[in-house]
Formats: sequence, C-alpha cells, structure tokens
Amino acid sequence: MMFFKALKLIHWFTAQCRKVIYNHAFATQFKYFGKACTLEIAGQVRIGKNVYIGDQVSLIVEQGATLTIADNSFIGESCYIKCFGGTIEIGQDVSINSKSFINGCGGVSIGNNTRIGTQSIIIASNHKFGEPDLLVKDAITKQGVNLGENIWLGARVTVLDGVVIPNDSVIGACSLVSKSLPESGVYVGIPAKKIKSV
Repeated sequence: MMFFKALKLIHWFTAQCRKVIYNHAFATQFKYFGKACTLEIAGQVRIGKNVYIGDQVSLIVEQGATLTIADNSFIGESCYIKCFGGTIEIGQDVSINSKSFINGCGGVSIGNNTRIGTQSIIIASNHKFGEPDLLVKDAITKQGVNLGENIWLGARVTVLDGVVIPNDSVIGACSLVSKSLPESGVYVGIPAKKIKSV
C-alpha cells in the first residue's frame, strides 16, 4: 500500500514539474500538461489559460505556421495536431478527445464550445485527380475547414477540405462531411445528410 502511495506522490510531483516548465515556455497557466508529448515548434504558438494537454499529444507547428488554443480547452491523450504550414485556431472551451487528428494545411478554425469525439479526423487539404498534366501528389487543394460554435462531432467523424459546418450542429458518429452544410441540424451518414433540426 505504501508503494502505491509513493508512486502516486511521484506522479503528482513530476506532473507539477512539467506544468511549471511548460507554463514558463508558453507564458500561460496550463491546467495539465501531459507526459511523453511531442513538440516541434518553429512557428507561432498562442495558448490561453487553463488549457489541458493530455499525455502523448503531438503538436507540430512548422516555420510560418500558427497554432492558437484559447482558454479552457481540452486536448485529449494521443491527439495529433499538425499545422502543415497553415493556421489552426481552436476556440474557448473546446474539447478534442483522444486520438483525434487535425491537419491544418489550408487552415482550420474551431469555434467556441465545440466538442470533437474520439478518433475524429479534420483534414484541411485534399488531392485532386483527373488532370492529365498533374500527378495526384502535386494536385493539392487548400480550402480550409471552418467549424462554428456549439458543434458536436461524434466519435470517428471525418471532415474534409473546404467544409464549413454552421453553429449549433450535431454530426453523428462515423459520419463523413465532404461538403459544406447549408444550415444547422443533426447530420449522419456517408456522406452526412440532415435528418432533423435542432
């Protein structure tokens, strides 16, 4: 029993040390900063107060890229957030749950109070095909992704480049949003279709 109490105390102490170090590095006050995180920061990073960064999170901000995470937001364990040279803006009181992936190549904006379920994917770039003079790898769009406020993406939702999701929308688990949604509502399926108003 004493061993587990000592282990708990060591875990608490190391967590406090990490928090102090990252509070100083990012000039903020984290709620928690997880262990075994991957940080590759060459661009600009702005992080608000009381932000939670889970264990094993990857934050990759290349030169010329920008990452903003506003106050009281939550990034769950094993999330992978990479700017790919673009801008990612995460609003206040946003939760991005475990093992989610965000590609910010064309720019990603996530409005306040939005909830993103576990293993969701947001990709702000795409490959075109069918152009005879271009290889698929070279034919890239970067239209960006814009999620409004008070949105709920269920688990394993995929949002593709060029999509705008209006405020107060719900996207059911495992849905694919490949085109902008015209109005708020509840959407499900592949591709996501509106099934009711909210």
